[in-house]
Amino acid sequence: MAVDFQLIDRVGTTTPLAARPGATIAQVLMENFIPPLSVTVTGSGDVPLPDGEHVQDGQSYRARLIEGYDLGAIRRLYTEYPGGGGHAYLKRRLVFTDDGNLTLEQAPFTMPDLARHVEDTVRQTIERFRLVKPGEPMVLGLSGGVDSGSLMLALGALMESGLPIDLIAATFEDFDSTYSDTFDRAHELAERFGVRHELIPADLVRSIFHLDRPLRDVLPALMETEDSHQTMYVDHHTTRRTLEVFAAEQGARTIALGLHTTDLLAGLVNAQATGYRLGGIPQRAVGDFSYVFPLAFIPKKELDLYYLHATGGIPPQSPPNPWEFNPLDRNFHYYFADFMQSFWPGVEHWMFTGAALAAGGEEAKKSFVTCGNCKGSLDPQGRDWTPGAFCDVCSILARYDYVEGL
Repeated sequence: MAVDFQLIDRVGTTTPLAARPGATIAQVLMENFIPPLSVTVTGSGDVPLPDGEHVQDGQSYRARLIEGYDLGAIRRLYTEYPGGGGHAYLKRRLVFTDDGNLTLEQAPFTMPDLARHVEDTVRQTIERFRLVKPGEPMVLGLSGGVDSGSLMLALGALMESGLPIDLIAATFEDFDSTYSDTFDRAHELAERFGVRHELIPADLVRSIFHLDRPLRDVLPALMETEDSHQTMYVDHHTTRRTLEVFAAEQGARTIALGLHTTDLLAGLVNAQATGYRLGGIPQRAVGDFSYVFPLAFIPKKELDLYYLHATGGIPPQSPPNPWEFNPLDRNFHYYFADFMQSFWPGVEHWMFTGAALAAGGEEAKKSFVTCGNCKGSLDPQGRDWTPGAFCDVCSILARYDYVEGL
């Protein structure tokens, strides 16, 4: 016996769906690329069934399409895969044609193919959006992980092929930086391409934010407060601002970060959900500095494989800091961003280029203010701003008496 699960479209045509006994109705629909909200499912006697109902062996189910779009044509896009083997990755991109149709471009990549694709995409991103300013130094935040490491590898390969980049790699000092694998990996990657590599001392962070203790002590302590969900943002802002101060000391105003497609899509989703005003992609002005994201059009999976091909291995993942899983809404934005790319491969080309074009004129109009503590520039997001006031992060640090002299 088997589960009899049929899709019925708007003209009465039935299509059998694969269904596993014991799976929920929602699982059956999603596994067949059908949004659960697009159909009403009934069992025997035409009784409507909830999405959480488990399908039973030998039973019949009917999913009646209630939306007006051509579900069959769209589903076929997701079920057609090229045959054959010998490739490591299948690059897919959903294309909207001039006559209103959809096609799904698919290209099987070997590992060398993928490496060329990543480097070509980074080069095209740099050239199209003018991310590198001739004759000006650029600071790369290099943690030694896969993302920033892949960016170092791609930029290094492009430099070897003749792209002029005056690059300085910078890694933050941690309590174990002088002997940790992470620091060694970062140094080896920079050294591989003859790129100057600097260690940003922990004391610089403490000095910029006027902390009464090292940041490595502040972050775990914040996790014990009612503002624990803000700890990750404190970590990110202190990193960003310290990179700015370091860059200024090197005479640089451009900072490159290894943010990939999922990072930036998740940020767009968060901004749309909260009304937060976001800067441009893949280039964003923040005060006197320009942040660039050369990996904007590279999904995480491609980075992972690129790093593996370029180095022969993937670095072991260190245990995540407690604040990386908090707040959970940010985790959901990343989860959703990965699904967006799976169901709409190439979505970043629509979302980011539109955002870049829209932000082109807005960046010049944006009025930044200065934090009275860390002196970082920020967009007040439409709020009234009192000169000397603290940014949100410094306000949290001051709330728990981590800022000296208050």
